[in-house]
Amino acid sequence: MKKMIISITLLSLLFAGCAVGPQTQTGPIMIPGRMFNLKDGTEFVLAIERSSGIGIMTARNLVTGEQFAGNYTAMLTDGGVSTSTYNNNWGFDAGTVTTKTPGTKAVGKGILRGDRGTVISISMDIKPSYKARINPSGFGDGTDNTGTRYQLQFGGH
Repeated sequence: MKKMIISITLLSLLFAGCAVGPQTQTGPIMIPGRMFNLKDGTEFVLAIERSSGIGIMTARNLVTGEQFAGNYTAMLTDGGVSTSTYNNNWGFDAGTVTTKTPGTKAVGKGILRGDRGTVISISMDIKPSYKARINPSGFGDGTDNTGTRYQLQFGGH
């Protein structure tokens, strides 16, 4: 009898564990990317938060190990809502039509601050994504506080 009670208890715990459901991600969804020093070709790993206009960025210099963190702000440069009237066969106003066009391009600006004193000002061109499973993509450039220039790319699946 004691064995049966233990078995039932173990089975109930097992089924309770299965009933929890899928894990949900906590924290920001980060879009992977790469950044390159245009003077010597040093590669950085880069990550940009998937957001609706304001987010965080991180990077790491693969040669020196310098860690970067910062923020960016982006805004759509096209798309929007337009309203127009239409006429009937006699030339009189018959009503209005409202059209909503999603944006296809955004521009962003950001700052990455390194833990060894390097500060990089970033400008980005971003292709938004309106599908949950496809990340926005884009490219950009930057200049640090010593005049060194950088190029970056991010996004995709």
